[in-house]
Amino acid sequence: MKLPLKIIYTRFLFGIILLLAGFGYAQNTDSLKQVLKTTKNDTLRIQLMRWIGENEGIFRVSYWDTLRRVCEEMIPKAASPKEKFFYQQNLANAINNMGYVSDEKGITTDALEYYKKSLAIYAEIHDSLGLGIEFMNIGALYEEQGNIPSALENYQRSLRIREAAGDIRGTGLCYNNIGMIYFKQKDDEKALKYFNRSLYLLKKANADHIISVIYGNIGLIYKNRGDYAYATYYIEKARQLQLKSQDLYYASQSTGNIGSLYENRQQYDLALQFYNEQLRLSELLNFKKGIAAALSNLASVNMKIGKLKEAEAETKQSLAYFQELGFPEFISGSSSLLSQIYQKEGNYKGAYDMHVLYMQMKDSINRTENKKASIQRELQYDYEKKTSADSLKAETANKITAIKFRQEKTQRYTLYAGIALLLLVAVFIFNRLQVTRRQNLIIENQKMEVELKNEEISHQKELVEEKQKEIIDSITYARRIQHAVLTGDDVWKKISRDYFILFLPKDIVSGDFYWAYNTPNGRSVFVLADCTGHGVPGGFMSMLGNSFLNEIVVENKIFKGDEILNKLRAKIIAALEQKGQTEQKDGMDMALCVWNKMDNSLEFAGANNPLWLLRDGQITEYKADKMPIGTYTDNLRPFSSTSISLQKGDLIYLSTDGYADQFGGPSGKKLKYKALLNLLLSNSALPMDEQKNRLDKAFSDWKGNHDQIDDVSLIGIRV
Repeated sequence: MKLPLKIIYTRFLFGIILLLAGFGYAQNTDSLKQVLKTTKNDTLRIQLMRWIGENEGIFRVSYWDTLRRVCEEMIPKAASPKEKFFYQQNLANAINNMGYVSDEKGITTDALEYYKKSLAIYAEIHDSLGLGIEFMNIGALYEEQGNIPSALENYQRSLRIREAAGDIRGTGLCYNNIGMIYFKQKDDEKALKYFNRSLYLLKKANADHIISVIYGNIGLIYKNRGDYAYATYYIEKARQLQLKSQDLYYASQSTGNIGSLYENRQQYDLALQFYNEQLRLSELLNFKKGIAAALSNLASVNMKIGKLKEAEAETKQSLAYFQELGFPEFISGSSSLLSQIYQKEGNYKGAYDMHVLYMQMKDSINRTENKKASIQRELQYDYEKKTSADSLKAETANKITAIKFRQEKTQRYTLYAGIALLLLVAVFIFNRLQVTRRQNLIIENQKMEVELKNEEISHQKELVEEKQKEIIDSITYARRIQHAVLTGDDVWKKISRDYFILFLPKDIVSGDFYWAYNTPNGRSVFVLADCTGHGVPGGFMSMLGNSFLNEIVVENKIFKGDEILNKLRAKIIAALEQKGQTEQKDGMDMALCVWNKMDNSLEFAGANNPLWLLRDGQITEYKADKMPIGTYTDNLRPFSSTSISLQKGDLIYLSTDGYADQFGGPSGKKLKYKALLNLLLSNSALPMDEQKNRLDKAFSDWKGNHDQIDDVSLIGIRV
């Protein structure tokens, strides 16, 4: 609708004022109030009053009553029909807000009267948007009274008006309100269906502000189901949208809802964090109802964790706000909470006084509910009376029509053939239109269902990705712990200045591990082990083996190779409760060396994993016992050990099976031990660091595009 120049100028001036005010809530309203006091432009006064009211005085009937009187004064002075439309539209808005405030305070009769007056003005000026809003408000009023049929009837009226006007945003709102009815009736499936329809339309309308409310509603469904992961996801999504759009009113409520999720799970620190944020946002708006609710939430948590003084102070503030606003339901809640706190503190008189107030408010609520029920019965009676009158009128009209028809039928016979033909053509055309319309509707619904399903899949994918990230983060942290437990360079350098360790886990954490210890009497004990499995299970086994080696060698001072393996096997069997061949076969393969530097001798004991000694260009293999460290048979044999005399320049190599078992190369076959020994022999003249690099590159080249099948570990030590 095109507006006259005067109104265009006024709106331009209003926009400049908002820009200069800086859009900060407190400063903005203060600046606008100053302009309101000085301006003589009536249209601008109305614009300013409406904006200030919607941002500061939303719960004050007196404020909207003042705006109503100003608009009523201006209507007779309007210079043009469009200027009159502007004043009438703002008048209807002011009366509508008076109804909203009355509804919030439980004064149902006043609310209904205001809504009817506003509806009449919107009908007079043919404002379809206003009519859609008003029918929705009346529907909400019926819904509060429990009159679901009348609520749905008014929501459907609003829906028809908004669909006819092409108001996608308003249609989405109607779907949301219908969804809320099913939500309150605990019909979650229907509620979700309507919420998703609402979400689909509101996304088409780019109504981010309202989309956030729908996400919050979906979150509340999952909260009621006890599915706190989904509930937190949707409510937090709503909160982020609200914060992004600076919609602090709804952001404060979403923040409070997240706090309640943590309170329900007894995560009180997080609950307090979100309730304090709810309080901060409400204070920024000077939203007294929100401030009171946040204080009540904080008090509830503080009472549960034993901070009774803080809880008492917060509840008193909450109660004072609710008493100022005059909401019996909330006064009842705060007084009940304060009564409980006083009782815990031993202040029985205070507890009694608050209980009395609680009962008074409860009686007041009951009286209000009874009054609402009376209004509901009265409205139902009016509706039935009107229906009866309409039926009688229709019956009388039908009788008159029948008499006239009989009197005139002889005169109309000649027209029947033509009328019948026209009717047949009309029916045919109408039928084709209906078929086309139904087909289009089916296509549109199918399209909507597909998009809704895609949206749901997208939400589920985001949740799965979030969970997967949490798991990977946890395993990555476990890797840091595992690396911290593995023996560090400072210990290995005391064994030999010239060594390397090639350590390539298949997954984030490894089932292979290495361990070393230098004794006070000139011995060095070092180990390379391969635990059952890889990844997280293997990582747990490696931590177990590491811990037991510390206990056996460091604490119990056992330095003989075969005895260490026997003790380790006993501890593994006891820890895993392995009792025989039918039990689990978890354990580890290991190569263990005890190097006595006093006489340069090496004792080797192995469980499946050998030791290779390279001297003068020849490799000698010292075989291990063919049994793991763990249960493998009912009759366990003791481990054996081999003594080796070392010479300067000897190279000692220990390896797990991961390197030799890797698939790769041009034929995708295993590398095997022969190729590994040839690599060790061909690189033996190089410094140990360079040997490690060559082995690493050779493994990577062999593997190529194949997946790594196991953890890979190699240790080389030059004597």
